[in-house]
Amino acid sequence: MLYDLKITGDEVKIYLSSEINVTIFKEIIEKLKNHENIKVVKLDLSRVEYIQSKVLAGFIQLNKYCVENGIEFFIVNANETILQLFELTNLSSVFKVDVDFSSYNPEELISFFEDVELADKLSDYISENYNDEFKTLMKKLIKSDDPILKEYAILTVGKAGDLDFLDEVRSALNDDVGNVIKAAITVLGWFQDFESKEKIYEFLESEFIDVAESAAATIALLSDENDADRLKELLNSQDERLRKIAIQALTLINDDKSYEILKEELEKENNDYLLAYILKMLSFFRKEEVSDIIFKYLSHPSNIVRETAASSLVRINAVDKVDDILKLVNDSDSMVAYFAVKAIGELCKSENCVETLISVYHTVPENVKLAIVEALGKIGIDVSDFLYQCLSEKNEDLRKEALNSLFLLQADNLRDIAEECLKDKSWLVRYKAVEVLSQIRDNDIETVLRLHLENEDNKFVKEKIYQVLGEL
Repeated sequence: MLYDLKITGDEVKIYLSSEINVTIFKEIIEKLKNHENIKVVKLDLSRVEYIQSKVLAGFIQLNKYCVENGIEFFIVNANETILQLFELTNLSSVFKVDVDFSSYNPEELISFFEDVELADKLSDYISENYNDEFKTLMKKLIKSDDPILKEYAILTVGKAGDLDFLDEVRSALNDDVGNVIKAAITVLGWFQDFESKEKIYEFLESEFIDVAESAAATIALLSDENDADRLKELLNSQDERLRKIAIQALTLINDDKSYEILKEELEKENNDYLLAYILKMLSFFRKEEVSDIIFKYLSHPSNIVRETAASSLVRINAVDKVDDILKLVNDSDSMVAYFAVKAIGELCKSENCVETLISVYHTVPENVKLAIVEALGKIGIDVSDFLYQCLSEKNEDLRKEALNSLFLLQADNLRDIAEECLKDKSWLVRYKAVEVLSQIRDNDIETVLRLHLENEDNKFVKEKIYQVLGEL
């Protein structure tokens, strides 16, 4: 047969053979018309090695029928050669392309574990459809010499909750490959294997950071009232990486004792990177005083600490600190002011913030001005007149950011301004103008961009215009 049509519920799967021709699609469409309530059609190419270009006309016919009838259409299990044909014929954006693992038997699925983009999806699929066949396959793969197959076999039985593999997973802690050990540590946490916790503690000092972080996560899953104190001891280590892993584990445990330990460590830590990391981790604790603690570090001498403080205040939505943060937007240290303004742009939606930022604009350094212009677009209150003035600034970054903020505030009324910015002497501003015009998408935007292309001399702006024209 040239094709095989199978119906399961509201889904139709059409298996094509390698001898397909364009004429069969009219027949397929007629058969589909005989079935009501179809919601999904999958054209399965798992049995097809190559197709002639003219057969694509049939694909297009079938896709058109599905679109007209409100049916989702997918092309599944196409090989690389066929996918390249879609690219060459500009059909990649027309068809929804996917992989349907149900078309393959368990042995055929093994090769997909070698594909970085598909391995996790396959693991999820097997765990969700776990049965005796898949269990037999996992027994085979977990004994494999291939570390990738072994890693995914461990992860898959873990997702499936198959405790029959507990001994095999424990044994994998002695493997030579980091990813296999990491998978084993992760799954032992899922299995709540308290007997392995002492062994897992050893991996906190692993030379492989992924393994150490996995050990921290699993210890948190298996933690009791003693683990916070054990991890506190590691904070005295000279190994900065081990201290970071201990901080991560304490954060994942997330109890009162862990919080107090990290708060105490914050006062003692001299390494700016670890100090910033503790600040970030404290933001994961739901404590009323956290916003007060983090706010103090906006004025820390280190930029990395200031930046982390600002982003952490945003993460916990510290609107209670907005008034305090506003007092720093014209701080004598321009970087303190810069990060304060960045935080205001994310946290505040009030006129008071807008008025304060505009009032200090002409008194602050250019890096702070840039943050103010960006923040005004995010706050969302219409200050278009002020931003129009910023389009005349000498600094090209300010002009570019002003155009972007204007777009955020009034995209529907910005076409004339964006066109005018195509004449700007800075290619950065012209590039942003092209981006803005591509979002406005009036009927004659294509003509505007093609005319500008004739005189544009910057390669980045040209490339952006070509990209936009290809999407219009």
